[in-house]
Amino acid sequence: MVKVASLTQPLTQHEAIARWFFLGLSVIVGYLFWQTIQPFAIVLMTAAVFAVSVSPVEKFFRRKLGHRAISSLIVVLLVLIIIVVPLVIAGIVMVNQAVDIAHQLIAQNGSIFAIDFSTSPLVQHLPAAVQTYINNIDLRAGLVMLAEWVSQHLGLIFSSAGGFLFKTFIFFICLYYFLVDRERLVHEILVLSPLRDKTDSNILARMTGTIRAVVTGSLVVAVAQGVVAGIGLAIFGVPGFLIWAALVVVAANIPFVGTASIMVPACVYLLLSGHEPAAIGLAIWSIVLVGLIDNFLKPFIVEGRTNMHPLLILLTILGGLQVFGPIGLIIGPTVLAAFLSLVELYKSGVLERRSL
Repeated sequence: MVKVASLTQPLTQHEAIARWFFLGLSVIVGYLFWQTIQPFAIVLMTAAVFAVSVSPVEKFFRRKLGHRAISSLIVVLLVLIIIVVPLVIAGIVMVNQAVDIAHQLIAQNGSIFAIDFSTSPLVQHLPAAVQTYINNIDLRAGLVMLAEWVSQHLGLIFSSAGGFLFKTFIFFICLYYFLVDRERLVHEILVLSPLRDKTDSNILARMTGTIRAVVTGSLVVAVAQGVVAGIGLAIFGVPGFLIWAALVVVAANIPFVGTASIMVPACVYLLLSGHEPAAIGLAIWSIVLVGLIDNFLKPFIVEGRTNMHPLLILLTILGGLQVFGPIGLIIGPTVLAAFLSLVELYKSGVLERRSL
């Protein structure tokens, strides 16, 4: 009561000057601090998302080993071995495939995309006007332009490899300390927040729950679909199958069309290039195996854990990719999950006086 009464009393001139000085100094220092860490903001966000997602694994190892630092180090090594190393290897193979495709496209003979539409049985059964339109499509010219663009930008990709490795190193350091000190971080958040500890705990619990649902749910399903689709694309001879598989991972989170937006063009390519049995086989593979994951695994993992509208998921994925790059595939839906958690808490009356 004494503290509340003191807050209602008017400030003296010295107290008012001291308060405004502190606020001004805080703004300046806060701005300088943000400018200092801003280059690593995305790295910090990514590490925080991963720390929230893998913290149950760290708890398991901590119970077994009884040592926080060792259990956190084990989890960091697992993330490196299970996630990062395969991604790096897949990225290298994808670049090599892109270079090979570009070389074959630019070459004047033996291009894997040299498709004669007029000889395709599928095109020959179409109306004459449609056949004329398809035969006038200069697919090679468009693909050559795309290949030249890829070749011109490969230098930029490799020139940024050093920065990528450095940020990856920072990511693992941040992930380790987020895991080791997460209880301390949560405690500091509770101390600094003006809300009641119970309210803060509810906010953190809902946000972490939805974040885990997004990362371990939608992302795991999308990666599984990409792996299965990539295997099928490789078996049936689609060139650059890892590139197609990476697109499947992104498309898997797009409502309504999903993986079909990538697998259907792949089947059409095989069909138009004269590989009808392979096209039929890939179509069956896509419907049975890739579709099986979407119809059975996704509801099992995701259903009941998130309440996110498909349109919002689509917008946050596309926006996240545009703003944050490839990692936006995770950060976009994560931001949406956190936002919806705050909306749900607001609707439940978190701002009512008895909750503050």
